[in-house]
Amino acid sequence: MKALFAQNQLDTQRPLVTESVKRAVVSAARDTWEVYFSRLFPATGSVGTGVQLLAVSHVGIKLLRMVKGGQEAGGQLRVLRAYSFADILFVTMPSQNMLEFNLASEKVILFSARAHQVKTLVDDFILELKKDSDYVVAVRNFLPEDPALLAFHKGDIIHLQPLEPPRVGYSAGCVVRKKVVYLEELRRRGPDFGWRFGTIHGRVGHFPSELVQPAAAPDFLQLPAEPGRGRAAAVAAAVASAAAAQEVGRRREGPPVRARSADHGEDALALPPYTMLEFAQKYFRDPQRRPQDGLRLKSKEARESRTLEDMLCFTKTPLQESLIELSDNSLNKMATDMFLAVMRFMGDAPLKGQSDLDVLCNLLKLCGDHEVMRDECYCQVVKQITDNTSSKQDSCQRGWRLLYIVTAYHSCSEVLHPHLTRFLQDVSRTPGLPFQGIAKACEQNLQKTLRFGGRLELPSSIELRAMLAGRSSKRQLFLLPGGLERHLKIKTCTVALDVVEEICAEMALTRPEAFNEYVIFVVTNRGQHVCPLSRHAYILDVASEMEQVDGGYMLWFRRVLWDQPFKFENELYVTMHYNQVLPDYLKGLFSSVPASQPSEQLLQQVSKLASLQHRAKDHFYLPSVREVQEYIPAQLYRTTVGSTWLNLVSQHRQQTQALSPHQARAQFLELQQHCCASPLHPCRQPQWPQLSQHRDSWTGTVSCGGRARGEPAQCP
Repeated sequence: MKALFAQNQLDTQRPLVTESVKRAVVSAARDTWEVYFSRLFPATGSVGTGVQLLAVSHVGIKLLRMVKGGQEAGGQLRVLRAYSFADILFVTMPSQNMLEFNLASEKVILFSARAHQVKTLVDDFILELKKDSDYVVAVRNFLPEDPALLAFHKGDIIHLQPLEPPRVGYSAGCVVRKKVVYLEELRRRGPDFGWRFGTIHGRVGHFPSELVQPAAAPDFLQLPAEPGRGRAAAVAAAVASAAAAQEVGRRREGPPVRARSADHGEDALALPPYTMLEFAQKYFRDPQRRPQDGLRLKSKEARESRTLEDMLCFTKTPLQESLIELSDNSLNKMATDMFLAVMRFMGDAPLKGQSDLDVLCNLLKLCGDHEVMRDECYCQVVKQITDNTSSKQDSCQRGWRLLYIVTAYHSCSEVLHPHLTRFLQDVSRTPGLPFQGIAKACEQNLQKTLRFGGRLELPSSIELRAMLAGRSSKRQLFLLPGGLERHLKIKTCTVALDVVEEICAEMALTRPEAFNEYVIFVVTNRGQHVCPLSRHAYILDVASEMEQVDGGYMLWFRRVLWDQPFKFENELYVTMHYNQVLPDYLKGLFSSVPASQPSEQLLQQVSKLASLQHRAKDHFYLPSVREVQEYIPAQLYRTTVGSTWLNLVSQHRQQTQALSPHQARAQFLELQQHCCASPLHPCRQPQWPQLSQHRDSWTGTVSCGGRARGEPAQCP
């Protein structure tokens, strides 16, 4: 924008003269200022995402968060995630304040008091963009054996083509229902016997109409028709578009791209598949036509000795251009600043008043704000840890730890992923190589980030110091019902699902159906606010966010669904469920007060449950009347005098004395399960201690501080 003003000699004293300049200024603002032409709505997501606002503009939606600015007193908006309208299939409202954005490869759930206005605005934009679009999006996979048909995956963007013969003098056709149909005879955009004609990944063919739906034109540059180095520029231009990443990333479906050099032409030696060198051969700048690390070589012999291997090896000199071929000057400047940050973090360049945390946060923020630069960042770090000859003793070690951190926050593109994974696997599996352990950890982080989206909260100074010292995990307390404590080792990329699976494994539960019945809750304000965590929430992100809340926080592990039957072999399982079910039983949630005197069968059941509770406390003596009262729901206890209850309980004493406390708890659960129609009444949810917030009907959505956060927790 400054350059545009300078070019047209504009300032506060000179008004805009021509309409073309006005349009240029507005267009530049629309394209470069992220949220300037957006309508903002209050919105929240799962705990750990940090979403505070939703921005809707003419290009798509953005998830925002207010962060403290350097000079602005009120802070500034930070873009957490951005989705173009080409990525959004449709929007639904499962409940009054809940929005569900259905994307090509994921779902985004947000909560907003203005959900209806958001849906209306987004629907209007999508409808307008689809009107004259020549693109459709696949809603299901189509992988036919017939090579004449167009194969694609769910979420792929397909460009519809006119039904014209591919070459002059030839006719294109297909067999539909045992009949030859010539494509040029079919009506474009008509029923076409249920078939459409389009192109994807350089392939052309027909496909069933019912497998696609209209889509907005994707916001990426047209890929070059001929494979070559021009494709790298298109890769770099595919900014923040999932559709574009898939368009380029599925390179395996097209013919391989061969790099050409000035000396070898098309006879260049084919490299092993999915190595970093192969990636450099396809997407790096031509080493024969760029200065290597800022040094302009004068002799012809020196230029000819330059190889791609040199571009993937450590250098002591800052880069003057990006490694990946980027045509945009601003991206090149960004890449050189990024490389300088990498050198500073590794100790190969002076910090100049910055701390390690400042350098790291700037690097992570740069990758977060500019998705196109993530591959460049990965390539730069890999370059600096390859054949590292730094005079700084810990340079290579700090480089690996930087790679460990970056893999926890940002994923790479589908194009780079197999190459980067191969690099990490080669280091971790080759005997005798250093840094095998951290290479394996980097690979695990990368897979987690691709699956769960990556960390959102920047690391604190304490976490960074721990990682630089080689400590990549911390002990975190999780509270189970009844005050049971579990201190689990939480790593950089541990998510709530990992915690659920670990505790379930300790309870001898290994099936995914069992995992789905347990949830981690975050408890704040001294137990007044309870929120379920998304299964994709990073525990360290949640801890970092919650540590800023007055009164501290706790993490609870609770069962919320009850489809699976009880198991009585594992002691932790029995104790945990006994402690969770018992308070609800004593509150009378599993029984109803009879209109008349309780039946003899009910009295025997309740008295036996009381006797089992007494034995579960490892007591052998006969309980007192006061203790018996504590073992029976109040509404039932009042129907009979205390002495009668004591006599009934004593009748079961001999039978229960032979049991261990574990066996007593197991029998309590088993008897409770058989006494009721189901372990828990289908219309009642277990009441957690100190749970004071309201629930929206019986969907199980927990509202915290007047706004819903976290995934809806289904009521059992």
